[in-house]
Amino acid sequence: MTDYWETEPEEDVDVEDLFAGALLGGAIGDALGSFCEGWKRARILAVDGLADRYRDRVNRAGVMTLSAGEYTDDTQQTLVLVESIVACGKVDPEDMAKRFLDLWRRGDLHSYGGAFRETLERLDRGVAWSEAASRDKATNGAVMKIAPVGLWHWATGEDIREDALAASWVTHKDPRAVAPAVALAHVVGHLVTHRPLDVNEVLDVAEWSARPICESTGALIGQIRALLPMDEDDAWAAMQQMPEAIREDAIPSEAPSTVVVALEAFLRAQGAFIPTVTRALTAGGDVDTFAAVAGTLSGLYLGTSGLPLHLVETLSERARIEFLARELFQKTGGTN
Repeated sequence: MTDYWETEPEEDVDVEDLFAGALLGGAIGDALGSFCEGWKRARILAVDGLADRYRDRVNRAGVMTLSAGEYTDDTQQTLVLVESIVACGKVDPEDMAKRFLDLWRRGDLHSYGGAFRETLERLDRGVAWSEAASRDKATNGAVMKIAPVGLWHWATGEDIREDALAASWVTHKDPRAVAPAVALAHVVGHLVTHRPLDVNEVLDVAEWSARPICESTGALIGQIRALLPMDEDDAWAAMQQMPEAIREDAIPSEAPSTVVVALEAFLRAQGAFIPTVTRALTAGGDVDTFAAVAGTLSGLYLGTSGLPLHLVETLSERARIEFLARELFQKTGGTN
């Protein structure tokens, strides 16, 4: 495979700003999708101005569980990974596990999935982090938080695979869950230093990095090439029939389908933020995660100037997210 880290970032690219764009973009996508997580596609398509503003998240009993602009566990877990890397100067899965458990014990985690809950319960019983992860679930808990690993290795791309595996194994051991996370980490590292956007290069990176871990996931990623020339509705119908993803008028939380939905949205929109997250949100199903992953890619590619200002300004804990992004960049020792 071509060495996609053989080039330096263009002189006019502010890499530190790209880090901020990635974390803010992911949080924005997450917060936009929190209110309609689990909804069917038709119901989401009927929402006026879907990506124009944040909305409260209300449960079936009519109780507000998140206010407009607040994000879910997708962003919570991503920020834990950033904090861990900054504190340890490396990807340290034991430290990650401890931070997740501390957050859970305080009752500060919300909206997390079954695989993550099982991991936390095992950790709480004293099981070592290396033995606590789910082994038979293909859910997207690893892929949704993996972007900081790609950012951490932005300068060379070295060790992305090893660190993405280590970070994924804290919560997921199923290859179907791990391969998409490794693929996304590689794509994130690639996008830092490559302009303009090259669809085939991005898909080459994702497919190449996923196949050794899970051949079927790599093959699924490769099928995005056939989706992009299709009409949007036809492409969605094809994605809805993906293995692990068959569900009426929605796409659920399996990791292989998540990475396909996010990459398809980002590449179809040529990186533009609102079209990217709108496409991800209208997939139906686990849309906060789809939009979080897709928003991360778009925010990374565009930087903060490519994010809608009103959504940045009304995002919960915007200052903290941006601070952590810039702290992570400084910790890499990189210069623009």
